[in-house]
Amino acid sequence: MREIIHNLRKAKLAHKRWVGHAAALIEGINIDKEQVPINHTDCIFGQWYYGEGQNLSSLQEFKKIENSHSNLHLIYMEIFKLLFQEKKLSFFSRLIGKTSKASTDDHKIAKVKYRLLVEVSNEIVIHLDNLEKKLKKLGEDEIKNLLS
Repeated sequence: MREIIHNLRKAKLAHKRWVGHAAALIEGINIDKEQVPINHTDCIFGQWYYGEGQNLSSLQEFKKIENSHSNLHLIYMEIFKLLFQEKKLSFFSRLIGKTSKASTDDHKIAKVKYRLLVEVSNEIVIHLDNLEKKLKKLGEDEIKNLLS
């Protein structure tokens, strides 16, 4: 039981760190390649959720996480695209050496989307807290049944 809760907490911490990378993107801080938007099944939290976490898939508290987590990654990708997608530059702009950067409007939209991302992240954390509470209420036999 301790190991299950320990791994759940590690996954929650990984989730919180990953959300922090979106804030770094908006602030213009360089991030590592593994912190770039990725599929919701590939981040550290997703690896736990779709891997070892599947032992808990019969619990309602666990099931409530999936849609929020998937939505979180979609919002993150939207932020990333706003800030880093290549904009089509006119021939004249390319000629004088202008580069494509996120516009002020794109940056404002990214900040709004970040607030939405934080709301969705908070939902995930609440679901994870509820899952942990549920696990603590289960007896050893019920835990063994989950894991078999």
